[in-house]
Amino acid sequence: MSEQTTGGITREAVKEYLQQYHAAREAKRLLERRHDDLVRELKAPPMGSTYRTMPTSKPPANTEGSVSVVFRLAEVEQRIDDQREAMGKAVLNVMDMIDLLPMGSTERTVVEMRHIDCKKWERICKEVHMSRSRVNDYYNAGLEIIMANKRARKLLSLIHISEPTRLDVIS
Repeated sequence: MSEQTTGGITREAVKEYLQQYHAAREAKRLLERRHDDLVRELKAPPMGSTYRTMPTSKPPANTEGSVSVVFRLAEVEQRIDDQREAMGKAVLNVMDMIDLLPMGSTERTVVEMRHIDCKKWERICKEVHMSRSRVNDYYNAGLEIIMANKRARKLLSLIHISEPTRLDVIS
């Protein structure tokens, strides 16, 4: 499939730009899941120790204990706060781009539902009472309007969009 460009901007670049809020929201969700896992680990009862009459020559295998979990928990909480800030910036960027679409237009509605509300295509189709192909037509028409806008082209040419951050899950 050929990639359509308008003024040197590809449709994929516009989609990627619009996707930044969803990526930030997903990163926050992963951090919150990590936070919940650490809270459960902290609340879990400690493993029972076996009574030994003679000291062993080896140090215990896991000496981190609850203190380590508390430090990791604090770090994750800081990352969640940072991610909330990133989400705020991302949603403002996306809303600025969507503001280029005509107010009340179906194109705007579809793009907003996809990139601000983060809805799946099936849900969008249900809410606007259209088939998937019609929704895609409106979505692509919205992207075309954005691509044709001089301000959007300038913004996208200035900003280098990187891959969304992948978070490693702490086990």
